[in-house]
Amino acid sequence: MKTYIEISRDNLVHNLNLFKRLGNKKLMFVVKADAYGHGLKEILSITKDLPIIDYYAVDSVTEALQVKQVDGNKKILVLGWSDKEELETLLINGFETIAPSLDFLKDAAKLAGKLKVKAYIHLKIETGTGRMGMAPALAADMFNVSPFPYPNIRVVGIYSHFANIEDTTDHSYAQRQLEIFNNLLAKINVPGLLRHFSCSASSLLFPETYFDIVRVGISGYGYWPSKQTYISYIEQNKNGKHLHKIELKPVLSWYAKAAQVKTLETGDPIGYGLSYRTFNKTKILVAPVGYYDGYDRKLSNISTIIVNGVKAPVRGRICMDMFMAEVTHIKNIKAGDRITLIGREGNEVIDADDLAELAGTINYEILARLNPLIPRIVG
Repeated sequence: MKTYIEISRDNLVHNLNLFKRLGNKKLMFVVKADAYGHGLKEILSITKDLPIIDYYAVDSVTEALQVKQVDGNKKILVLGWSDKEELETLLINGFETIAPSLDFLKDAAKLAGKLKVKAYIHLKIETGTGRMGMAPALAADMFNVSPFPYPNIRVVGIYSHFANIEDTTDHSYAQRQLEIFNNLLAKINVPGLLRHFSCSASSLLFPETYFDIVRVGISGYGYWPSKQTYISYIEQNKNGKHLHKIELKPVLSWYAKAAQVKTLETGDPIGYGLSYRTFNKTKILVAPVGYYDGYDRKLSNISTIIVNGVKAPVRGRICMDMFMAEVTHIKNIKAGDRITLIGREGNEVIDADDLAELAGTINYEILARLNPLIPRIVG
């Protein structure tokens, strides 16, 4: 294989166990977007036998069907929007889904009656994100009507999502959202209703957001949601708020093989647009990976790879299916040698945070955009 991704079973289990211990609540593992680029099938092959996971969260009915095929024993919540055609498949399979509006509830109740099934719903509450979700007052009014106005609907849960908990160390907006949610909960009394608000960041920082379910996404795969989240955690630790040391272990490593190693003369250009020219006689390596694979074009001329335990700078523009790196300083390198794009080799490490900072994006995007056709190997 010219390029492949390794998935660490041990690191994934370590991270999920950490969150189960932190919250001691139901654990919802978010596996949307091909398990954040890690490979849905491969991640499920690890988690299907883990009793600590109570729920999977996905974005679409298509993803829910893929999860059910591998692990039909755990509950599945579809977080994304489903149109009327997809809703029928969702209801027939007994998946749980969000209701962001009264219109959606009406459609779900009508279709569930036609199919003679129950629709299992989590009400999505708008607390300040400006995405899908219903006003808290609408949700409160719904529960204060007797009988319940939507037959064939079973409201399983109620939840919301933070808008500004990762990008800042000032968590006043998140606290305001939490207050809105708590005020709503005080107005309704439904026994057994599952309440959830936590994401990875709030799970790491604020135990008061755990409620009944802890939702874990990016941090289940071994990454802090942001530098600001990590800084907030360190600051809270100084004040003795956290009793447990949190060590997240990245689950994914990305490798390739050197396609060619050759020597260029002084002044020779490298890559499209002649964006780099050699200053001296230079040895370069051609990596058979490009932006089609998820190695962002914005990494041109600024990122590094690891070869034989040594970092090597990328030279020239990232192409669709390949890029070049300078390896003049690395001895005994030849075609076929392993290249580390994300991961650890010897004393050197490159992770998704490093590439995200260089590309002007976030670790979520670096991981989620890895081409699903790249082979994933569980080890």
